[in-house]
Amino acid sequence: MSNDIPLNARDYIAPKYWGLWLVFGIMQLSTYLPMKWTQAIGSVIGRLGYRLVASRRRVARINIRQAYPDYSEEKIHELNREHFRSLGISFFEMGLAWWGKSDKLRAASHVEGMQHLEKAVARGKGVVLLSGHFTTLDIGGRLIGLHTVFDEKYKDYTLNGVYKKAHSPFFNAMMTHRRAYYGDELIENNNVRAVIRGLRKGAITWFAPDQDFAQQDIVFTPFLGGIASTLTATARMSEITGAAVVPYYAERLDNARGYRLVLLPELENFPTGDIQADSARINKAIEEMAYANPSQYGWVHKRFKTQPPGSPPVYQ
Repeated sequence: MSNDIPLNARDYIAPKYWGLWLVFGIMQLSTYLPMKWTQAIGSVIGRLGYRLVASRRRVARINIRQAYPDYSEEKIHELNREHFRSLGISFFEMGLAWWGKSDKLRAASHVEGMQHLEKAVARGKGVVLLSGHFTTLDIGGRLIGLHTVFDEKYKDYTLNGVYKKAHSPFFNAMMTHRRAYYGDELIENNNVRAVIRGLRKGAITWFAPDQDFAQQDIVFTPFLGGIASTLTATARMSEITGAAVVPYYAERLDNARGYRLVLLPELENFPTGDIQADSARINKAIEEMAYANPSQYGWVHKRFKTQPPGSPPVYQ
């Protein structure tokens, strides 16, 4: 690990941080429980959240209705509940990603499509590992690291990760401290130079651009039945560095059977130089992964908050 990010615990001993210390303690202790237990408990927490957090339940309902216009209200309700169940499980998966034993995690996961990543890496120009904000985001980041840079077969690979800074200083400090062990370098999303520098050195760079951004370089393109503000960064980074773009997502299997890591073929003839079309293609790739694994996609995020001038608000 070339980018260890230390945690100075003394900075977070004030009473206002005690609640988070308790949460982190529960997360860490939960890694000693069988996966069936944590998924069962997480499901209960998720169902409780569905009942109590009405604002996010509403956001998810709007997003799902837009993505699945042919769904009945009953089917929308069912997918919404399943998504909250997945969110509850993800709480314990975050603990597993941050503190879980590597051997246990490796044994509980398998990769499909590694040949696509191998082919892209062989070009020597870096790889954008394109993902989305699934509820398996953290565990998927840890697992892809275990199956690449921490695997003897791929010991020469470099895996960097791009993250968005959390609002809570303590949560952000713990998050970056623990995620720093997933691979080689952890880069904040506004540090574009560092991302490009890594790609030029041939790094695999995990990147999930499917959130609402209003103050960055964006275009408006179709996504999950609506129009979304879409970062142009993925296409521009690929254009500048020659990096391949390989879609990737992690799927939680039913009945605590572990995880399936899915690597898809790299985007062909990409980028084209048409930033609108290239950004739309990035959205399309993430959209296809979301449709393939809908209950585990992040429907509670206000993905369509930023709209083209003159358009009506989606979440009114």
